[in-house]
Amino acid sequence: MADDLDFDAVEQLLDNAERAANADFEDERRKKRRSRTRSRSARRGRSRSRSREARRLEKEREMEEKRRQEEEEERRRQIEDATRGDRTVMIVCLHHKADERDVYEFFSKNAGKVRDVQIIRDARTGRSKGLAYVEFYLQEATLKALALSGQPIKGQAVRVQPSQAEKNRAAQAAKASIHYTAPRETPLRLYVGGLTDSLANISEEELKKLFSPFGEIEFIDLHRDPYTNKCKGFAFVQFKNASEAREAMTAMNGFQLAGKELKVGIATSDMQLGEGGQGANLAIGENLHEDASTMGPNAQPGMLKDANDRLALMQKLQRDPTQGYGPGVPSNIIVLHGMFNPSQVNLAADPEFFNDIHADVEQECRKYGAVIKVFADQGSSKGDVWVKFADATSASNCQRALDRRWFAGQQIIAEFSTEAAWAGVVR
Repeated sequence: MADDLDFDAVEQLLDNAERAANADFEDERRKKRRSRTRSRSARRGRSRSRSREARRLEKEREMEEKRRQEEEEERRRQIEDATRGDRTVMIVCLHHKADERDVYEFFSKNAGKVRDVQIIRDARTGRSKGLAYVEFYLQEATLKALALSGQPIKGQAVRVQPSQAEKNRAAQAAKASIHYTAPRETPLRLYVGGLTDSLANISEEELKKLFSPFGEIEFIDLHRDPYTNKCKGFAFVQFKNASEAREAMTAMNGFQLAGKELKVGIATSDMQLGEGGQGANLAIGENLHEDASTMGPNAQPGMLKDANDRLALMQKLQRDPTQGYGPGVPSNIIVLHGMFNPSQVNLAADPEFFNDIHADVEQECRKYGAVIKVFADQGSSKGDVWVKFADATSASNCQRALDRRWFAGQQIIAEFSTEAAWAGVVR
């Protein structure tokens, strides 16, 4: 029976069984590998998801930190802006050759740490107008700076005053309340007096620049003499908002400009003067009443009391402050009033002062024609510099260009003169 056993078939059967077992084993191994692969993929996916989430959270934290820093910076900026006006002073009558370094060193040494210096310059020539703003880091330094008024910078005494810049108005508004909503305001008109002598040629545009930092101006009514076209000594400035007008009145009443003290008060409708149907019947008290004690306790500075006062005002303002010179008829001689302030000239500290004035004027005037001679009248109470041209055309061009220009904190008045006047003054 053993002979009947088919060993080949048995061997084949065993081989098949072994191959089947091996196949099952390989299949199991493949399943396990696939399972491990899926597990690794799942783990990698979860890891990537966690990484993305971590990056998202980190980005959100960075954005939040950036927003926080920006808000902190904005708060710091608001606080700084709100106090900047308190840390800034205005310098008047600055020497025309003094630069930012001179101002910086003077106040750093005598007042405190200076943050910024800005000298106001003529946009066309780049020359200093004699005005500057100095900003300090600490408010205490401004008090020391104000005490330096009258001290010389580059040999010329300067006046130090609280800043009247626009940033001060914004600072005061910020201090009041950020969330306060003011009631609707009405316009208010101010009277501005003291516009005589060196300010007799002031223009509406210059008045606007002077008062616009305090708020929106609706109009300016500058009263002029119909014959000379010079300012009669007063003007009216109407603000859109009464609060801004009162702020301007508080800040600008008594303000020193080009050697003159401004008188600023509220213009009242019941004091109208019938000059062409316009204008308020007001004028600076110093022009009408030499003794201020004659004014009543409730009177505002500059109010006219009766028709006699009106007549006195008209007569006084119609006088030509430069009547000793030629009547505006073009000639080859001009006089520049206000080129220097005699009370502030210190030849001991600046022996070249008049030589510098002479050189500056000659250099500027030669732009308009041939100059024969320049003479700085050291004894003049008006700071006069005389210029004689080769012809009247050159003198006329120069007079038009320099009249009402600003120099060393003072406004220049350029007028024609005569040979007789020249001979009586020029040596």
